[in-house]
Amino acid sequence: MRSTLTIATWLATAAAASASQNMSVAVCNLSQVPVNMIKRAEAEASYVFRTVDIEIRWMDCGAEVGAQDTRSRPDFIVRIQTGGHVAKAGPASLEAMGRAFMESSEYGYMVDTYVGAINDLTLRFPFAGSDQLLGYVITHELGHLLIGPGHRQEGIMRASWSKPELEALNHRNLKFTERERCIIVEKLRARKEPFAPASVAAPKSH
Repeated sequence: MRSTLTIATWLATAAAASASQNMSVAVCNLSQVPVNMIKRAEAEASYVFRTVDIEIRWMDCGAEVGAQDTRSRPDFIVRIQTGGHVAKAGPASLEAMGRAFMESSEYGYMVDTYVGAINDLTLRFPFAGSDQLLGYVITHELGHLLIGPGHRQEGIMRASWSKPELEALNHRNLKFTERERCIIVEKLRARKEPFAPASVAAPKSH
């Protein structure tokens, strides 16, 4: 009997450890882009995060976004801004399309995306839609909040994107690496602990 209980307990613990994490993300549409574009972008971001066992609960930009009490605030806030542009040739820097705001402690909860730059890049590579690219830029910037500053040599956290990356995201093949998945899951779990910092300073370069 004791052996059976021990095995059952171990299985329950293993199941809990492998269960999907969740996070809430509020989207503030400051550029008045069409709602359908935002919904499709959310679907793309949800897909990528689901591949690393993260479920996203999307929210509209309401009063809770500015709450001082972090328990009343969504885990992350995405602001969709106008403006921005990318060069007409060569790889496009992700810093032109989005930015994550973090403190020196590498804690943060807000990102910006720039639809002007996103539209520029999809004009260069029209096989990918602006809604798709917006979703992947959101994912990249949220990735910074969960992984930290700095870029990687491969995958969705590369510093710049060009035709190969847009082809990959068009086929939903642009994803986090396995190492990044482990960091994201652990970081999100840690953020759910009490006493997380409540303020965000000026943007930190990434």
